[in-house]
Amino acid sequence: MKSRPNWFCSQVIVLALAISIGVMTGCATTTQGGSDTPPVVSPSPPPVASAATSVLDGVFTSSQASAGEQTFEAECSFCHAANEFSGGRFMLMWNGQTAGDIFDLVSTQMPEGNPGSLRPAEYASVVAYILSLNGYPPGEDPLPADLSALQNLQIEARPR
Repeated sequence: MKSRPNWFCSQVIVLALAISIGVMTGCATTTQGGSDTPPVVSPSPPPVASAATSVLDGVFTSSQASAGEQTFEAECSFCHAANEFSGGRFMLMWNGQTAGDIFDLVSTQMPEGNPGSLRPAEYASVVAYILSLNGYPPGEDPLPADLSALQNLQIEARPR
């Protein structure tokens, strides 16, 4: 496995994890002891549209995920290992988010030193690969390379 220290990539991951944990815990604090100060509650994330499709519904193709794996190996593996984006880590960070949130992050922040340099279809294939790493089923249609369409694809835990 290729590896090199990468402070920026590590910081992006830590920041995204901290934000995700804050959203998952509600970031709420209350005052104790009868103070007149009202409780401070962080705003909730905006609700996902009720027509959202789940990534459990087969929203990418097997060939798209394979292409994403090749793109990942060529463009991402210098800084990242595939296991950074699967299992409990993935669910802690992305459960309740959308495929659009992942697409937006990778397409605007990666690869380091040249963010946004891949074609939208390549970023979509990397997202498809990440979904496949997490056991989401492939379907008949490829994952779209359109942020607004991807915002309707809810990330949910797979049933056990």
